[in-house]
Amino acid sequence: MIAWGSTEWVPALREAKSGDLVLAYQTDRNELVGKAQVVGWRRRGRYEGIVLRPLDRIGVKVRPLKKRNPGVARIPALRPGPVRTLYSLTRTDANRLLKAAHAELLPDSKAARDAAQSSMVGAGFGTALENRQLERAAISFVKRHFRRQRWKVVDVSSEKRGFDLFCHRGRSERHVEVKGSKSSKIQFIITTNEREAWSSDSRFVLALVTSVLGSSPILHTFTGPIDLEKFRLATISYVATLT
Repeated sequence: MIAWGSTEWVPALREAKSGDLVLAYQTDRNELVGKAQVVGWRRRGRYEGIVLRPLDRIGVKVRPLKKRNPGVARIPALRPGPVRTLYSLTRTDANRLLKAAHAELLPDSKAARDAAQSSMVGAGFGTALENRQLERAAISFVKRHFRRQRWKVVDVSSEKRGFDLFCHRGRSERHVEVKGSKSSKIQFIITTNEREAWSSDSRFVLALVTSVLGSSPILHTFTGPIDLEKFRLATISYVATLT
């Protein structure tokens, strides 16, 4: 977590809300620095300081990006005009900008694997004992969360449906895939079967428990195909079949 800015100097910061995604743009370097999320506010006398959680480092120059991508150049927040601290972005413009920026990066599959391995368990990384321990902790945490909200929860993880928990409450259903992470970073491994379920099922929920073995686990939920668009998927392995 980092404290960034105060309403004492920038009253416009009051427009930000907890949960908002922030795309950090350093104007003097003409660089899209990375992604962060607003997690709250910290009182400073009569004023408040905004607190952000860093999510992803990008580091892409924006001017060349705009030249190569007319859609990015048309984003209102990136067009010439008075310099402000906060610019609002539509979900479509944010996704367009992130997609174009990530296309500029040359993905390093080993780096992607190492990063995923350090933050994710239960998908074949680490020892079998570690995987089972963290997976059990994450599933127990998510079950408790949904049951507290009066959902009936059935564990269907052995049925290979593309999700772990079938939750129903009255006529409503949620198809919940559970991920557990040792770190606080929002990053996880997802199988082809899980991705297909997420991309086609409006009732699908990806439930990620970060710091799952710590004293204060945090649950992050992403619902339906529209939330899948928030993520960049990196290939970290292949299946090779002799033809």
